[in-house]
Amino acid sequence: MRVLFLEFDGVLHPASAAYRFAPGNSLRQSVLALWLFRWAWILDELLLPHPDIRIVTHSNWRLLASDEELKGVLGPLARRFVGTTPHGTKWSSILAIAQLNELHDYRILDAWPEVFPPDIPELIVCDTEAGLQDLRVQSQLASWLKCVV
Repeated sequence: MRVLFLEFDGVLHPASAAYRFAPGNSLRQSVLALWLFRWAWILDELLLPHPDIRIVTHSNWRLLASDEELKGVLGPLARRFVGTTPHGTKWSSILAIAQLNELHDYRILDAWPEVFPPDIPELIVCDTEAGLQDLRVQSQLASWLKCVV
């Protein structure tokens, strides 16, 4: 099993779109109103030929919603979603899951490299406003997907 650790903001939609998120509405209403997760289809298409890939989120969204609620907003990616990382910093929570599951083949999609130690080869950095639309990001992800360990 290969795992993609996924941040939502700045990856599946522009980070600026998420800034307008108001916790008063239902999660689904907010997602639809703000057009969040608009680039989930890009990731779905990239992952389509790779049924072994599973998604775990380390996004702060894991603190706002249950796994079932998150699964409900992931659209076509829901079938790959296996859960969230534990509370803690992004890097420590990813390491905890990787060690617990003895993962050796994973990638991290995130828009904020400053929250990670420098030079992590597994990290694919997205522009906060371009996310998965960025062809450079798609190319890096596709390169990993083609390599089967």
